[in-house]
Amino acid sequence: MTRLARVAFAVLVLATLGAFVVTQKLKSSPPLVVRPHIFSVFSPTPDARVTRARLSFWIVNGDNVSVSIVDDEGRIVRRLVDGRFLRKRKRLVLFWNGRGDDGLVARDGAYRVRVALIHQGRTIDLAQPIEVDTRPPRPRVTDVSPRRDGPAFLPQRGVHAVTIHLAGLEGRSARVLIYRTDVSPPRRVGQLHVGFGARTVAWDGTLGGRPAPAGTYLMGLLAADRSGNVGTFPRRLPPADVVGGHAGVTVRRLVASPPLTPVDAGKIAVVFVDARGRAYDWALRRLGDPKLVAHGRDSGARLRVRTPRGQSGVYELTLATRHGGYRTTVPIVVRPTKPRALLVVLPALTWQGRNPIDDDGDGMPNVLDAGPRASALLTRPLAHGMPGGFAQGEGALLRFLDDNLYRYDLTTDAALADGAGPPLGTHRGVVLAGDPRWITPQTRDKLRRWVHDGGHVWSPGVDALRRTVRLDGGTLRAPSAPQPTDALGARPRQPLARVGADAPATITTYEEGTLGLFEGTSGAFSGYESYETLAGVMPGARLDGQAGVEAGVPVIAAWTLGSGFAIHTGLPQLVANAQAGDPDADALVRRILTLLARP
Repeated sequence: MTRLARVAFAVLVLATLGAFVVTQKLKSSPPLVVRPHIFSVFSPTPDARVTRARLSFWIVNGDNVSVSIVDDEGRIVRRLVDGRFLRKRKRLVLFWNGRGDDGLVARDGAYRVRVALIHQGRTIDLAQPIEVDTRPPRPRVTDVSPRRDGPAFLPQRGVHAVTIHLAGLEGRSARVLIYRTDVSPPRRVGQLHVGFGARTVAWDGTLGGRPAPAGTYLMGLLAADRSGNVGTFPRRLPPADVVGGHAGVTVRRLVASPPLTPVDAGKIAVVFVDARGRAYDWALRRLGDPKLVAHGRDSGARLRVRTPRGQSGVYELTLATRHGGYRTTVPIVVRPTKPRALLVVLPALTWQGRNPIDDDGDGMPNVLDAGPRASALLTRPLAHGMPGGFAQGEGALLRFLDDNLYRYDLTTDAALADGAGPPLGTHRGVVLAGDPRWITPQTRDKLRRWVHDGGHVWSPGVDALRRTVRLDGGTLRAPSAPQPTDALGARPRQPLARVGADAPATITTYEEGTLGLFEGTSGAFSGYESYETLAGVMPGARLDGQAGVEAGVPVIAAWTLGSGFAIHTGLPQLVANAQAGDPDADALVRRILTLLARP
């Protein structure tokens, strides 16, 4: 080794020894920043539970300090303190809201706290990082068991509670939020606590210690991660979100599924009954008549009821369990053995389209108003017994006909769509009872052709016949949006015009027309709280008699289409008022029935 090399080697050894001595001295010296406390994970989002990080420390010797937040590359993101004097052993408490000096939210990731002691010429990065996490958890209910193809049911024989299966909780506690979805609007009715690390929770079908009412329930979920981000299932409260999956529970105690095609008078009607295994009493009465036609006791799922001979009509089948006192009433449509000139069509498609039953177990009722991808099974129990609005709509019309001894044939739009029961061509006039919200395209086209060829139709409903639905193998599918022109060629305006009960509207005749629609009336129809106006009729149709709140805006109208005619009355209360004895309402309904029956 040369002399120069020996000198270089000695210098290197001395430098290494010096560095080692300095390092050991630094290790043995007391820390300059003492007892730092840092809340390590947070989320700078408005909905998070922890929206800022708390950090604190104290220093051994008083000094001017600067405190900054730096990213993983050592770049300053936010300066929290700049040159503030801090006395020794005085704890400094600071908060970081997750934003940089530019005011923007920092990207997700790990950050460190940098403390600069200005007079001592030292800079220290605290060891514990701060994590910014703005991504919410994605909790979900994956299943509710036991179940078969559709929803889980309560009560079930031998099952005291259903099990709710959970995912996406990140091992933390959560809450199952119980929504009742067969009411409008859907509402939260209860909750269940989910402990740390749990992946299932049980529900025994009670709310507040009492049995939950019969209905459709969605098992929602609320969870928060370590940083306080809150995630929900579904992401938006129903019905604003498509839930999917199997998060539904149906609480059921007594329901029945009557036939939706007419039963010939004197024949057997088969009604499917779900009484959850209990025995039940049943009684049959004609609509509006307290007299018992038949009654009995049964416990089977298939109840066979013989209908009375004679005239057509709707019969009310009432079922009641002795244990628990549960009760429901459903309609049975009976038609005569001899055809009549007048055919009354009941809106069974609408009954089922608005029937809040969960077919697939996702916790949301399968109703056609849910959107273009909605579907509903045609043969399913009626959740609330008699369809909504039946008493004032279809029921009022049938009672008027019965009380005034009109003879009529009876069917449903489901039967027309399926080709069962009497066809349109065997009748002079048709009444589309109630508010038939949906109609199949095939029935719509047949109805228009029949009117064009000389048929007579009355539509007493409102917001009716403007939507189509496809009937496919017993399932209603692909409901359309409301169309400007209904199945009879009218163009109704929506929403309904409404006035207060203290100032009801009067509908006044302003065009008599050639049909004589208002013959026998005073020409003025008063006492109506709501009404539907028409913007006109389809090309090729010609308006005839008209009445409205103001001239040129018809509420009651008749129009000819080809060789036939159609009548729109636009008054939801018309038939009920006629049934209650209003003389002008009574005269108008009678005149319409006379026009429908003429050759």
